[in-house]
Amino acid sequence: MMQEIPKYSNLHEILPELLPVLQESVQTDRLEIQKIDKQSKKFIMALERFPALKDAVYVIYSKFIKKCEHEYETFIFLDEKGKSISHISGRELTLYGIIKPCEEFCISEDYIFQEED
Repeated sequence: MMQEIPKYSNLHEILPELLPVLQESVQTDRLEIQKIDKQSKKFIMALERFPALKDAVYVIYSKFIKKCEHEYETFIFLDEKGKSISHISGRELTLYGIIKPCEEFCISEDYIFQEED
């Protein structure tokens, strides 16, 4: 059995309230975490429909779902400490144009070397 190597070395420090199942899924690269681009016009418009997103900083989603099937996905929005604040389906909102990479997370060296194998 292959040992799972954590993707981010500082995920728990940045998001201490992230549920263990979400942390494990992000760390094993089953789910993706991105930062919300609060300056994007699309996000500002989404706030009118989803006011709970005003405290959203991150979103977790599956990077394996095909674009044509995104409407069946649920996006998990997190606050600055990793607490889940809203779940929104792909039918209600698309992430395109409102997310950007998380520069604050450090990819662990073990994960990088595993990727090179």
